[in-house]
Amino acid sequence: MDPVQDKAVESLLKAISRISMLAEGNDPELDTTLQSVRANLGRSQSTEVLNASLQTLEPLVLKYDEERLARAQSFRSQLLELIDMSDDLPDAQMSPQAKKAFEAEIRKHWQSSSKWPELLGQAVQLLHGALKTPSKTTKNNSIIGRLFRRKNDHIPASASNVEIMTHVSHTLAALLTNITLPDIYRDQLVDIKNALTASNNINHLPALLDEVITLIMVAVGKTQEDLTLYLSQLNQQLASINASLVANYKAQRSITSHRKEFGDTFQNHVNSTKSDVHNATDLNALKQLINDRMHTITEAMSLFQDKMQEQEKQAAQSITHLKNKVNRMEQDASHLRSSMQEKIAQALSDALTGLPNRAAYQDAIFPLLTSAAKNQHALCIAVCDVDYFKKINDTWGHLAGDKVLRLVPRQIQSVLKKEHLVFRYGGEEFVVIFPMTSLEQAYEHCQNIRKVVESTPFNMNGDPVSITISIGVSLFNGKESHDELFSRADKNLYQAKEQGRNKVIRDN
Repeated sequence: MDPVQDKAVESLLKAISRISMLAEGNDPELDTTLQSVRANLGRSQSTEVLNASLQTLEPLVLKYDEERLARAQSFRSQLLELIDMSDDLPDAQMSPQAKKAFEAEIRKHWQSSSKWPELLGQAVQLLHGALKTPSKTTKNNSIIGRLFRRKNDHIPASASNVEIMTHVSHTLAALLTNITLPDIYRDQLVDIKNALTASNNINHLPALLDEVITLIMVAVGKTQEDLTLYLSQLNQQLASINASLVANYKAQRSITSHRKEFGDTFQNHVNSTKSDVHNATDLNALKQLINDRMHTITEAMSLFQDKMQEQEKQAAQSITHLKNKVNRMEQDASHLRSSMQEKIAQALSDALTGLPNRAAYQDAIFPLLTSAAKNQHALCIAVCDVDYFKKINDTWGHLAGDKVLRLVPRQIQSVLKKEHLVFRYGGEEFVVIFPMTSLEQAYEHCQNIRKVVESTPFNMNGDPVSITISIGVSLFNGKESHDELFSRADKNLYQAKEQGRNKVIRDN
């Protein structure tokens, strides 16, 4: 076999096996199929077997990815709602700086389930600290609607402590469903959930938060344990590969030893014949001796040649078989590569709006920033957020909210140029990149976006519904990081919300 092809096949099979191990532990049905794929790879490298396994695997992976995204969106909304409740808790005060920093962490990590225990722990610690830091002044109801736009009107200003406690408890209980714990903590988790949903005394909240924090710390440890288990499984796979290499090495050594043994035997016969010839005194006896020795040598040579021919025949058949298999694997790899490219394109698109998603934004923005800095070209980004989106969902239902999310990007794109890039960043937030565009030009484009969204007719059950959008826009200064640029645009969006919404705020 071509060593390059051999290495490619080995690398491909190893990659499939390792990736399948990495994907385990998320869904029982998916785990079973992944184990079957690895077993099939271990028993046979048949294309038909591999294709059948992958065809069974594909719909399960897509189903799990959809469920994972839905869980992540639910987790994000519940987490942000929990933090916003601090505005309604009596005698509680949370640092605005800490709150904003935590919102930035949510924006960065909400889609990564491995970060959920850490995010939940930070939220509970913030809330716990707020309860222990009573305010001596009356706080105004601030609007912390930033990236994913939360509304602080989910609880009326006159809500009683019982209502507040009920809302906080149910939100915490919902968040706890998103963390993974060892089985021995299952009963404790159920007890805490029951305590949260049953308690209506706000004085119990600090103690309950302590219990939640304890479970979160366990969940963080469980994540590390899962990583350790994966590394252990990976080590077992590497040990198995090493065992196969050792077996092949021993087989090669056996062939080499067999050849040496034949060579030694042949040399002994030759040396013995020389000695007998030298010591022979009778010509007829010498002839008979030579005939006997030549017959023995000929038989040994014939036997050795038969064995070598059989080994060469088997090796040739094996090489031909492996070459055919490699050719099939190359074809399958080509098809798989095309399929993966298609899946990657799907992974970079938002299913609801059809826009490129946050991952696509990350892929696009960094090369553009590098180019803008290198060539000293202007570049602006705008962070756009649909106003009162939660109110639309609460009043008209999620179908109405989805309808708004499909409508708004179409209106945004209708007033932009082809070179302007629009992304759904998350929730009801959209980001627009304006390459080769000054701040004044980007500001005018954003005003056009605001106007077209505001003027868009939208009805639910015959009733007109007002839709507006707030926008923060910033100019890249050529030296700052992406996070710094995005943070300025995000702060401008925050100011637009504070100033009454349906506004565009740019850098000073």
